[in-house]
Amino acid sequence: MFDLRDYQQESLDAIKFGHEEHDSVLLELPTGTGKTIVFCKYASSWEHGRTMVVAPQITLIGQAARKICKETGIFPAIEQAENRSNESSEDMRNPYVVASKQSLCGPSKRYRRFQDIGLVIVDEAHYAATESYAGMLNWYRDRGAKILGVTATPKRHDKRAMGQLFDLCVYQYGIVEAKDDGWLVPIQVRVMQIEHLNLENVGTKKGFNGETDFITSQLLDLLEKPELVYEIAEATAKSTRGKKTAIYCASVNQACAVAHVLKEQYGLNSAWICADTKRCSKQDTQDRMKSFTEDADGVSHLCNVGMLTTGWDFPNLEAIVNARPTRSLSLYTQIMGRITRPCEEDDRPVVDGLDTAEERKAVIAASRKPHGLVIDLVDASLEHKLITAVDVLGGKWSLAEKKDVLQDALDADKAVDLDEVVSDRRKEEEERMKRELEKKKVKQATYNEMDVDPYGGSRGKGKSAGKNRRPATSSQLYRLERDLGTAIRQFDVSFGNATRMISQLNSGWTKDAVWRSTRLKRLDVPEMEPVSLFNQKVKPKDGVEAFFFG
Repeated sequence: MFDLRDYQQESLDAIKFGHEEHDSVLLELPTGTGKTIVFCKYASSWEHGRTMVVAPQITLIGQAARKICKETGIFPAIEQAENRSNESSEDMRNPYVVASKQSLCGPSKRYRRFQDIGLVIVDEAHYAATESYAGMLNWYRDRGAKILGVTATPKRHDKRAMGQLFDLCVYQYGIVEAKDDGWLVPIQVRVMQIEHLNLENVGTKKGFNGETDFITSQLLDLLEKPELVYEIAEATAKSTRGKKTAIYCASVNQACAVAHVLKEQYGLNSAWICADTKRCSKQDTQDRMKSFTEDADGVSHLCNVGMLTTGWDFPNLEAIVNARPTRSLSLYTQIMGRITRPCEEDDRPVVDGLDTAEERKAVIAASRKPHGLVIDLVDASLEHKLITAVDVLGGKWSLAEKKDVLQDALDADKAVDLDEVVSDRRKEEEERMKRELEKKKVKQATYNEMDVDPYGGSRGKGKSAGKNRRPATSSQLYRLERDLGTAIRQFDVSFGNATRMISQLNSGWTKDAVWRSTRLKRLDVPEMEPVSLFNQKVKPKDGVEAFFFG
């Protein structure tokens, strides 16, 4: 049986509480923090019918089945392709079923074979906002089942709100919190500008998961050019020699070419793998993976096409190179999640069994993997909206802010801690604002001093004064009206007021406690109803969060 960490126990309690009031709830935990362990614990305690776990990939099916067996002592039935659960009689039915999304949601609707499911657990729930998935979940809900979604990347960008499938996000634990608590390793980022990476003529379209990304055929025409292959290989060799490195490519041809140049030009023990068994047989894939993960002197640089993402765990991975430019935040987050786990000793994470964050961080710092290295390859102009580590670790940025941070990282010409880069950038901006205000000699000048965490946004600590103070933003007002259930527009709310109230809500304050701590002056305006974006018939303005739970 699994021993739960503090945040895992908290998330388990939150799921139980959420299901008392709601049929369908969502849990967000970052890669490497044990989502599977949490839902296996919950499944083992479930007493209202059988449990079904639905996973989008074969690797996740095996992972979930093994962990359920470890927790309960019962190996689940498998419903995937030719594997079928025995549903012939009540005595023959396994209390746990692990199934693939493709098998259940196909044209035959195999999910209808199961009549007594009381709990459906949706692994990698960010894939669930599709018509076929929704049909299956609604079918089970109509028959009294509870739904639990678990994910590391909950936000989709096709405006198909996951709130239509999940009533409430009961618990969120972010990559920054996990890093600060010593459960995940710190990330260092090296930004490298590729001269021939010109994305100006590469179009975009929406992918199957609703996110906008580059048109594959046009992207491949660029990435498979010899000059670009050599530049990517040079950048990789320069920064990752001596490290176990996963390189993410957009095509088999690109993966083959980069691996070849790394070996022939730079003397690195490189290889490549892909899912196409006609190009790389299953045996070749297994041999190359084994050499990469089990042999310290084996393959050091493994180029792959769409394989080393969701469901692949290699805690001793030291570096990743994203050689496939993308605009998909979920894809990049999944890639980056491969590097965040602490290394293992005796098949256990080095942080296991340690009581405090300080102890865990000290052990990570002294281990053979004190940090994960991310190589961000960016285009020559920095004008294109590529997803980089800055987006994953720093939250929302304007394009101009992001460009500034990337430029600072480029100028450093080495791996940097984004905490330091972004904090320095924001401090410079604060000083510039102060100098401008001094020049204008405004008696009641207003500015906000900000402590900035690039991993988790900013927190205001300064004061605003006078009639020139900054008003609350539209997104802040939407958030407060949603969470407080009050027409906040009837009150005089400054940016500082709103920031503080949202921070209190994020910290778990009750609505009443937030109101008691805030003295807002009511404006002379007619009574209003709280705003709900789900009822809006107009497109929200840029910058307004269009994805809410509940």
